[in-house]
Amino acid sequence: MKQTAIQTAEIYTSETGAVYQCDRSNRLILSFAGHATVLKVEAFLRLKRVVDSIDLQAMANSPARCSDYEIVSVCGCDRCFVLTLTELIALKELLASARFMMELNSMLHQCLNAELV
Repeated sequence: MKQTAIQTAEIYTSETGAVYQCDRSNRLILSFAGHATVLKVEAFLRLKRVVDSIDLQAMANSPARCSDYEIVSVCGCDRCFVLTLTELIALKELLASARFMMELNSMLHQCLNAELV
C-alpha cells in the first residue's frame, strides 16, 4: 500500500479555522466549523467575494427568522455553507486574513526576485 503525505503550508489560522496551501495539488484547504474544504484559488476568491457581499448589518437588524442564517455556495466548491451571523463574521475574517497573507507573500516574492535580477 502506497501512502503519500500531503504537504501543506499554513497561510492563516484563527480561533475559528485555518487556511492551508497544498503546493502539490495547487489547492487551498479551508478548515472551518469542523470541516475541511479543498478549493482551487479561483473558488477561494469567489467564496470570499460572496461572503464579503453579504450585508451583515442588515442581517443583524432584521427581525425575520429567515435572516438568522445565510446559505453560501459557490461554483467550484462542493460544499454548501449554512452559516449563522457569528459564523459569517468569523468566516469573513478568516478569508480576508488569508487573502491578505497570500498577497503579502506574493509581494515579498516579487521584491526578492526583483533584487536578484
